[in-house]
Amino acid sequence: MDVPTFRRVLRTLIERYKPKNWAAEMDPFEALVAIIVSQNSTDLVTERVMKDLSARVRVTPETIAKMPEVRLVKILRPAGLARQKVPKIREIARTVVKKHGGKMDAFIAAPAPVAREMLLELPGVGPKTADVWLNLVAGRDTMPMDTHIARLVRRWHLSTATDYDGINEDLRRHIPEKDRQMGHLALIMFGREICQARRPQCEACPVYEDCDAEEKRPRARSPKINTAS
Repeated sequence: MDVPTFRRVLRTLIERYKPKNWAAEMDPFEALVAIIVSQNSTDLVTERVMKDLSARVRVTPETIAKMPEVRLVKILRPAGLARQKVPKIREIARTVVKKHGGKMDAFIAAPAPVAREMLLELPGVGPKTADVWLNLVAGRDTMPMDTHIARLVRRWHLSTATDYDGINEDLRRHIPEKDRQMGHLALIMFGREICQARRPQCEACPVYEDCDAEEKRPRARSPKINTAS
């Protein structure tokens, strides 16, 4: 798929899904917790779990750092991998309290490359988590990429790179800055709903005609209507 076609596809997907920035109204630290909780989970479950957590405690670095691990595991369990996520979340909370006075202000104020390095220094925070937080919370020009987007990049031949940063660099060249926030959300939604890993739903694809993936399956032909009298 060439770049002009991809940009047309992206505009179609943004218009179809009309994604919203779910982190816009969240506290910066709470949003970081939600991003970690969302890993290997669904949006619906993540939202439910975060609402349950915020109903029980104020989601701040201080409260999470002091919260008993067993209690936090119990609350986050529905989102999966709670025993792996909770130690990371609590260690991040302790680090933010110790090094940044319990606030994320320094991350928001720093230039994007500096803020990204600061985030990557937090325990358990990788490039994707850092880019999502910078994009949705700090409003920085990043192009987060998860497994769904990586799959679309491969299927549509948008990059020959095999590592996160290499693919990310190609995507930033392909996608105009103004479309990167909503574009990354729309691509994730499309990857989850239609262009799935095991069996893409080609019959329901809104960009079927532009798709050049090897996995593309023929659509069933509509039965002919006999108009003879």
